[in-house]
Amino acid sequence: MLRVFLIISSLLFYVAHGLIDQNSPTYGSHQLITYVVDWDIPKVIPWSKLDHIAYAFAVPDRHGDLKEFDGKQLQQVVQNAHEHGKGVSLSVGGWTGSIYFSSLIRTSNNRRKFAKKIMQAVEKYDLNGVNLDWEYPNDPNGISCNRKHPKDTDNFLAFIQVLRKMLDEQYPDEHKLITAAVSARVFKDADRNVIENLDEGWADFMDAFYIMAYDINGAMSNTTSSNAPLHYGVAGEHVSVESSVQEWLDAGIPSHRLYLGVPFYGYTHKTLQHMNQHTGLNVALDRSIEQIKGDEHDGYSTDPCPGAKPTFSGEYQWRTIEASGIAHNASGWVTYWDEKTQTPFSYHKKSHQFITYDNPSSLRLKSQFAIEKKLGGIMLWSLEMDDDSNSLLNAIQDVRT
Repeated sequence: MLRVFLIISSLLFYVAHGLIDQNSPTYGSHQLITYVVDWDIPKVIPWSKLDHIAYAFAVPDRHGDLKEFDGKQLQQVVQNAHEHGKGVSLSVGGWTGSIYFSSLIRTSNNRRKFAKKIMQAVEKYDLNGVNLDWEYPNDPNGISCNRKHPKDTDNFLAFIQVLRKMLDEQYPDEHKLITAAVSARVFKDADRNVIENLDEGWADFMDAFYIMAYDINGAMSNTTSSNAPLHYGVAGEHVSVESSVQEWLDAGIPSHRLYLGVPFYGYTHKTLQHMNQHTGLNVALDRSIEQIKGDEHDGYSTDPCPGAKPTFSGEYQWRTIEASGIAHNASGWVTYWDEKTQTPFSYHKKSHQFITYDNPSSLRLKSQFAIEKKLGGIMLWSLEMDDDSNSLLNAIQDVRT
């Protein structure tokens, strides 16, 4: 009896202190989350190396109807995931899919209508959660035609409360996750300033914040810098993985609700001068030319906004970097390690081409950082970008222990 009492007491302690969620998901744990994209599902998903899938994207139109994804394909992913004891959330929104978020949740009536549309998808596809990827509330850093409102952040929380209530009422015996993919900076207030102290409701009603701690530097930068610097790198840099996590912690989000987002890709462009280990980063990029094409997967595309011009993103996926030997000093490439950012970069002297990315070494450091900060886990974008040996996925397995 004493042993049983001690076990129960311990469990109650962990629940009370947020170390165990009394409404744990039905399918598996929630420590390593991987996005899979509707347009490029991996032929083989290494189920034993992940905990949860965020399926991207369901794009809401102006009426809140969820579109632009393959329903049959999603059903197959969910079925396979459940057979392996894993959960699946449907990711709603995305970079080009956030145009109508602001208007869809602006009034209480609209919030209920949009929540019902999402509930229909949860039921139809037997989902274990919903991932809200609004890029970004009342923030000019999204695409130009995103609708915005000073009360976006407040309305977002109000919407989550409505959705939480609906999910709990319809699924009293299974806790459906509500997660959000969020910027490296905390949400903006009505004046578009970073909110220093978030409403307590964010921690109460949101299961997880997936911090997109990448794209910190890249296609819009003027100098060579790290896509996802663990620590500050070039002079004047104001955001890093470390500073981002700390900002969300300081705003009042408990560490176990925060998940570090890591990239399985990088960016490329041409430089105005040669690079080597001595120059390090912070070398001027040649912005007199258009953004050059990244790897074979980088398309010439445009945002769905009036007047938007097509361009390449300059994205280089890890599978390409590995297969082409870039990371191994092949074909004229030389790879360096930047001590400040704790990330690699590669340079091709003949073509003046620079690539910033993450490799297994940098991701192991980020995994260790997540563990040291007692974060809920790691989120990655995105699974198809890994190589056939799952080198990057393998590098972050420690977060699951």
